[in-house]
This record gives sequence, C-alpha cells and structure tokens, in this order.
Amino acid sequence: MAKSRDRVSSLRRISHDRKRPLLFELKGRRDAEDGIAATVSTEMIAALSIEEVVAFVRGRQPSVEIVELKVLGKVQVLSAQSI
Repeated sequence: MAKSRDRVSSLRRISHDRKRPLLFELKGRRDAEDGIAATVSTEMIAALSIEEVVAFVRGRQPSVEIVELKVLGKVQVLSAQSI
C-alpha cells in the first residue's frame, strides 16, 4: 500500500512540473530600415515551451530574427495576488 501511495505522489509531482513555466532568454536582431545597421535586443520571457516563445515573438514583432534562445530554468511563483 505504501509503495502505491509513493508512486502516485511522484507521478503527481512529475505532471505538476510539466505545467511549470520555463524562463527563456531570447536574443533577437532586427535590421534597420536603412539596411546598414542592425538592432540587437535581449528579452526574458516565461512560457511553457519554445514554440510558445516563438509564436509570441512572431506575433508581436514579425521582422525580428531570433539569434539565440536559452532556457535559464523553471519559474517558481513565491506569492500571488489576484486583481
């Protein structure tokens, strides 16, 4: 009986971790309108997947070229306040 309880609690922890957002660092480049200079920017985005990050960036700034995308870790919410 104890083994089955341990197994169930470990499965719950695993499924809970899959829903926790990841913190991504995104470096993007956008060519200037004159075609000579390029603007490079770095952003931090919390999302559930890389696909979600790419979709967010493409929806907001379609002309940005994603140069580098790193996962920095999992996001842990320490406190929350509902609005």
